[in-house]
Amino acid sequence: MREEFVSRKQVKLLPERLRKAEETDATKELHDYMWDLYEENNFKPMNILVVGAGGSYASAIFAKHALRDEMRTPKVEAVTPQTAVRILTQFDHVNSGEWNPKYNFVLGISYSGRTPDIKYVSDLCLKKGLPFVLLTGAEKSKLMDMYQESTRIKIVSYFNPKDTTGKEKGIISMAATLAPAIILDDNWTCKMISENQEALVAGEKFVSDLNICNIAEAIKHFPVIHVFYEWDTLPTAVDIESKFVESGIANVILHEKKNFSHGRSTLLYNHKFALVINLTRHQIGVALNNNRKPSVKRFYKYQYDGDIAMFLKQVCQQKSAHYIEIGTVAMMPNQWNIEAMAKIPCLITAIGEELGVDISKPLTPYPKEAIQLYDYEGEF
Repeated sequence: MREEFVSRKQVKLLPERLRKAEETDATKELHDYMWDLYEENNFKPMNILVVGAGGSYASAIFAKHALRDEMRTPKVEAVTPQTAVRILTQFDHVNSGEWNPKYNFVLGISYSGRTPDIKYVSDLCLKKGLPFVLLTGAEKSKLMDMYQESTRIKIVSYFNPKDTTGKEKGIISMAATLAPAIILDDNWTCKMISENQEALVAGEKFVSDLNICNIAEAIKHFPVIHVFYEWDTLPTAVDIESKFVESGIANVILHEKKNFSHGRSTLLYNHKFALVINLTRHQIGVALNNNRKPSVKRFYKYQYDGDIAMFLKQVCQQKSAHYIEIGTVAMMPNQWNIEAMAKIPCLITAIGEELGVDISKPLTPYPKEAIQLYDYEGEF
């Protein structure tokens, strides 16, 4: 371990940051606000738009899963800010306002609360009279210069003044991705803080069982990672893509599993790659061992999962690439993703250490021209 790396320090602080975030009233506050809107809508299916950028985009997709379950509605979209702007304004040129989509509320996710693109979306919502909720890790009082709470603007903060770990540092989101997911899921599935802490411990154990040295060496020579997901596991897939790309360690190609069977396998045969990460859903079953005695074992949830896992292992062996399977037996997609996403900060930090890359500070100094693009506040 590279104790001097900011990324290693951030991983060590992650359990405390998540614990303190869970101790706030953010989940209840968000829950109560949304159900008030639900009641205003006569408990009919709600139309909800969730917006996130960078590492918060993975949280936004997770929020889509959680809100569909909690609000009992299929009408939830998760998008980036630019797509949100297009959706909200696509029919502004039509005289009748009936053409524009009607959302019961828009949820923006920003760890700092000051992401310019999220603020742009909130301003647009205010202009159109749409309720906008900001879910943030920042102290609410320090956002009042940007957001003025009203009947249409709501700030839900999971900032805990008792958290002595300080603000998360670095370009890679760790708590900034996991904390919103836990806030959105925690009380609604009766999960306890201790369970989320156990998921983080499991993440460290998961990485310790891998040959990180060899995996890192392969990525050094062929910085390409293929990630396989299905609808249930998409939040984790996007989180993996975000972290590896933002750190500059590798390019990530995402494959939806069943769609992969329609010719995309050609890519694995024609080009070299370092790693395959297969996100799988497991279930517990009873099997007979050699002595005809029953034993509890994990099984793939569907035969297709087992078939594609066998195929990927064979191709990796042929290409001298590495294969990692991330799977849990969690029944609900939300719980599955929290347990899986808890492994990702540990995994990428360990790989970065082997490569000599502090993923929290992959470029020092960070290019000014890139920062200018991030801070852009005009129209887009």
